[in-house]
Amino acid sequence: MRTITLAAALVGFVLASGCGHKAEQAAGKTNPVKKAKVADDGTSRMVAAVATVKPGTPPLPVQLKFDLREKPEVGQPLDVDLALVLLSGNIDRVFGKVAGEDGLEIVGGGDLQEAPKPAEGTPIQYSVKVLPKQDGIYNLTATISVDSAGQISTQAFSIPLIAGQGIPDLPSAPAAKGPATASSQPPSAGSAKR
Repeated sequence: MRTITLAAALVGFVLASGCGHKAEQAAGKTNPVKKAKVADDGTSRMVAAVATVKPGTPPLPVQLKFDLREKPEVGQPLDVDLALVLLSGNIDRVFGKVAGEDGLEIVGGGDLQEAPKPAEGTPIQYSVKVLPKQDGIYNLTATISVDSAGQISTQAFSIPLIAGQGIPDLPSAPAAKGPATASSQPPSAGSAKR
């Protein structure tokens, strides 16, 4: 009985090994399922900026993506790559401006050059150089304008940026005192007379 069980296990192992080996060979020769190639337009690593839409106003047919080339450090210029992707082909031109809040200075590329007759779905690449002045969490604001049939619409996008340590260490709260004891309380008026 033991020999039959051992033989069955050995046959199962050989069959499993053989099937896997043949599957690997078949996959190496021809692969019936072809993977779709995705064209890298330079935006695959990028993150979408947050659009600020006013109530009652339709969002612009644009998407803004960004990427930081390195970790933001205080006093070190930093390149922020931007990609503006149009979601409509009915745009005559697009342009914009980037501004930093207090503590985050724009040192280059703040004016996003006008792109006439931009193609739908094709990213328009920009680069902005910023200089964090101190540790903190900042918003870089890109104001994008589109001109469609003579009508100009504008929308703001927020790009978060954490420079250095982010929020500086906050002072710690005072330690909570334990319950007061009789020896630690000041004498009351009644006890002073005794």
